[in-house]
Amino acid sequence: MTHTIGVLGSGSWGTALGVHLARTGHQVRLWARDGALAEQMALTRINATYLAGIELPEALRPTHALEDAITGAEFVVMAVPSHGVRAVARAASSLLADGCTLVSATKGLEAGSMLRMSEVLRAECPAGGDIVVLSGPSFAIELARELPTAMVAAGESATAVEVIQLHFRSQALRLYGSGDVVGVEIGGSMKPIEAADV
Repeated sequence: MTHTIGVLGSGSWGTALGVHLARTGHQVRLWARDGALAEQMALTRINATYLAGIELPEALRPTHALEDAITGAEFVVMAVPSHGVRAVARAASSLLADGCTLVSATKGLEAGSMLRMSEVLRAECPAGGDIVVLSGPSFAIELARELPTAMVAAGESATAVEVIQLHFRSQALRLYGSGDVVGVEIGGSMKPIEAADV
């Protein structure tokens, strides 16, 4: 079943997720904070800045307009850096469709408050739908190249997790479900630290 999905953040991870979701049959709107980058992606069909060598599917539409990315979307994926999540979520809050599921694909904790990203999303989007966290030992370029990838979808609502599993998985992406939102987010926030120590 085709869904409209807004992906907020056009870095390597946001672009890879957008490419993946478009390939699985969804209509994806990829939001870029940088208008020049959005225009470049629309013209060349490549995000040469963050994910060089990966062609953007026809079903993926880059945009610099937040309203364009979100209006009518059944799922909105937050893939901006952790320091920008609160501001983007605040701007997006009034644009979300009723029942829209928010998917947090951002690792880390908010500086100062030390809140998890799902907590920031709920604080800024109180009227939003369910929140599901995506995390895992995954790399953007591997997902974009359709190499075998495994991730976890965690949420307080088992139904919302199952829906994300159903619509986000593919032959290349195995998506496990979990109710341990805190564990998944804290584990994900530790990944860069552990990787740096290896």
